[in-house]
Amino acid sequence: MFLTRACEIINKEGFRTFVYALGQKVRERMTEQSAYQSYIKKVEPKQRIGQNDICVEPVRITDGSKVMDILEAVGKVSCEYAAIYADNIELSEDFFKTVSGYVYIQKKSGNQKEYIYCDSDVITQDRVREKPDCKPDYSWDTLLSFNYIGDAFIIRKDFFIKKLKQYINTFDKEDIFDCYKISMFLLAEGSLENVGHIHQILFHKKSTDIGHDAVTDDIENYKRKLLNTAGVNADVIRDSKQEKVNHIHYMLNNHKMVSIIIPSKDNPDILKCCVESIYKYTWKTPYEIIIVDNGSGDNNRRIYQDMADASQGKILYIYEKFDFNFSKMCNIGARAAKGKQLLFLNDDIEIIKQEYSDTDWLGVLAGQAAQPGTGAVGVKLLYPQTSYIQHIGVINYETSCFAHLYAKAADDSNIKAFRNVADYNCLCVTGACLMLGREKFDNIGGFDEKLTVTHNDVDLCLSLYEKGYMNVLRNDVCLYHHESFSRGDDEIDEEKNKRNMRARDLTYMKHPALEKYDPFYSPLLTQEDNDYRFAKEINSVVYKTPVRISRPVIKDKDKIIDTVKVTQIGYHDNLSIRGFAYKGNKVYYNPVILLYNNDSCYRIKSKSLCDRVFNLRKNIEKNINYAPFYCGVDIAHMGKGTYKCAIKIEDSYYDTGYFIHVQ
Repeated sequence: MFLTRACEIINKEGFRTFVYALGQKVRERMTEQSAYQSYIKKVEPKQRIGQNDICVEPVRITDGSKVMDILEAVGKVSCEYAAIYADNIELSEDFFKTVSGYVYIQKKSGNQKEYIYCDSDVITQDRVREKPDCKPDYSWDTLLSFNYIGDAFIIRKDFFIKKLKQYINTFDKEDIFDCYKISMFLLAEGSLENVGHIHQILFHKKSTDIGHDAVTDDIENYKRKLLNTAGVNADVIRDSKQEKVNHIHYMLNNHKMVSIIIPSKDNPDILKCCVESIYKYTWKTPYEIIIVDNGSGDNNRRIYQDMADASQGKILYIYEKFDFNFSKMCNIGARAAKGKQLLFLNDDIEIIKQEYSDTDWLGVLAGQAAQPGTGAVGVKLLYPQTSYIQHIGVINYETSCFAHLYAKAADDSNIKAFRNVADYNCLCVTGACLMLGREKFDNIGGFDEKLTVTHNDVDLCLSLYEKGYMNVLRNDVCLYHHESFSRGDDEIDEEKNKRNMRARDLTYMKHPALEKYDPFYSPLLTQEDNDYRFAKEINSVVYKTPVRISRPVIKDKDKIIDTVKVTQIGYHDNLSIRGFAYKGNKVYYNPVILLYNNDSCYRIKSKSLCDRVFNLRKNIEKNINYAPFYCGVDIAHMGKGTYKCAIKIEDSYYDTGYFIHVQ
């Protein structure tokens, strides 16, 4: 870091921010393996919240083990849970205590997990741990695409015996026990509530057998039967470039029309390219096109109308003059739509030839969107005439918040965990090409018209997720996005940047449980870069033991204020609390959190985090970069009850309005 730049940061942002920025520069030089080794030494021990009352026993799968063999072995387990794992898997040294601790904490938070899985890595013959595999939370569509969970899981004994007897009735007790097959069967009717994911690396795969196994005809036939038995008409397609990945083509019994809604103004050339590419490559799925124009000039308006007149009824052109509001334009199109599925498409999207013959690109999306549990469906977008990625899912990072994963990376075969190949459940997909069912769209109230330019697609996806739907990225549908034709880059213009941040804050206000939290992107992965590397700095999975203290006097008049507040409380592996604390131009570092009721009071000191654009978001004169805080709380030793949450700042207490339930 040059001296002048260092002085500039100290002068404008403070010495603490300079130290943070310097640390970032140092961490930039770390390789993924060095970052992982640092985690093993410094962070992993702080994650281990063990329980001496062990509730899980091991069941190892050997070569040739049949389903009936494992059923009998689990039947002999004396604990509540069984850890089922393949011969090529080693358990971590403190596996049983850690899993038992997780189960105990989940029960204290009111959750009963039937199926639990963990993160994993590779262990070499020299006992070196490498290649961490940090998995998403329960992701049904991802699991159908490839075995992201791997060959080890923890299962509640009674649940497993009941489900495996159903498996035997559907398939065959003489089947060889296959963890991937069994996981799909166990999770086919799963939900976020009964599937647990421990964000710790507790399974070690031997280096002699690394990577996910290639799918076979047997696996593909099994997937077809599993889906067909559930009444789902689907075909299973092997990816043309990656033999370890499948795509599910859901076949609609009767092809109902899809309404393609395209907001556009004064952009006739690029719109013509978009429309003509739809004509050229949509050969099976019936559709209508609705063009919503918010005020093109007279000449362009005539061109748009001529395009509609020449379409033989395929295009409906709606003209209504108003200031640009993407959400409003989409909602206008949706109200005019006749289709059961709505596809929102930017006018700078170009459809290109796909690599399958049983259906067209629109049919793949419509089939996925028609599934009862599916929310929004997105696609892979590339920059035109290149192999560079524009979109393969939107990630909600802890530090940089919503961003495109692998933006501008090459779309090659080397991306980790098949992120550019497999079909993935993700928290958000871009509104540049987004499909969802009409009833689901109406159920969440459509696009929020207060979000005029940015974050409207993010807000829509978060609303769908909170309603229990899974958003899906279909990497087997690949289109071109002529980005920047519709609008400029928000990062270049300061006013646009501020508008973008205000929209982000409004989105988090609407969805506080998802503030800086993404269930489909591991907190052990980088939270500031747009790739899948292991994180060089980890905060949100480190939990502190609360200290029991005498309850101070907390008056009813001590209410929450706008500058000292909790913004999110949630359970992941354990309890986590987020918020910010400042007043005027004074920042409060590492504020104390109090959890209290009539019987008990616990004190936890939080950790301030650096947000270098916090002052822009809050319109503060001085740059207060450490106002955000995070507090991970180990509830294992807290007594039962309902606790109020307060923040202690100097000698004052601020009621947050949040309640925490411990069972």
